[in-house]
Formats: sequence, C-alpha cells, structure tokens
Amino acid sequence: MPMPADEQYHADHERDHERIASEKQAAICRNMTPRQRIAQMVRMNQTMRELMAAGFRARHPDWPESQVKKAVAERILYAHTG
Repeated sequence: MPMPADEQYHADHERDHERIASEKQAAICRNMTPRQRIAQMVRMNQTMRELMAAGFRARHPDWPESQVKKAVAERILYAHTG
C-alpha cells in the first residue's frame, strides 16, 4: 500500500535533512586537525558513557555507582543493545 502524500513528504524531507547534516558534519571533520579529531572522539566517547550511565541509573535507582560503572563497561565491551 503506498504511503499517503503527507507522510511521503515528511519521509523525503527527513532523508534530505539527514543527508545535508551528514555532509556538513563530514566537512567539519575534514577541516579538523588529527589532534582535534581525537579530542572530539574523546569528548563524544565520554558523553556516550555519561548518557549510558544516566540510563542505567534511571532504570536501576537502587544500584550503587560501582554497579552502574560495571554495567556501562559490560555494555561497551559486549556491545549489547537493550
């Protein structure tokens, strides 16, 4: 069954937006020095770990911080999703 016209418009618009954003991000990265790219990678990795820990804390408020850190490490090490 074909997608309604308004839904198709939004789907197309979203794909265009993602493509444009991806192109801009690639251009920014190309203009970074290797040192800047590494620094950005470290910041993004830290942010990912903080967000993941916050998610574990929200789902398991009774866990001590040591358990949260262990869960984050295991999620990264074993690449579990969910």
